[in-house]
Amino acid sequence: MEDVIRQIVEAERSAEERIERAKAEAKELVAKAREEAKLIEKEIIENAEKQAQDIIEKARVEGEGEAQAILKAGDEEIEELKVKATNNFENAINAGIELIRGS
Repeated sequence: MEDVIRQIVEAERSAEERIERAKAEAKELVAKAREEAKLIEKEIIENAEKQAQDIIEKARVEGEGEAQAILKAGDEEIEELKVKATNNFENAINAGIELIRGS
């Protein structure tokens, strides 16, 4: 009978040891999973920030291109207005000369 009781006690002790090892392993797994989740979160944030910077840079380049096109169109329009103004000034002078000659 003592032998049976000893076997039961030994089985209970063995079961307790397995339970404690399982708990320790579970804690390690949880800690490892948390670390991996933090690394994944960090990687996701870094990727999102890089994508945001890429989008901002692309928009900046496009904006600069559009600004250059607008400036060029403005410069061309100014040149056209200068030519028209010069022509109008010459026409006005000629008309003034004709008025003076005609009087």
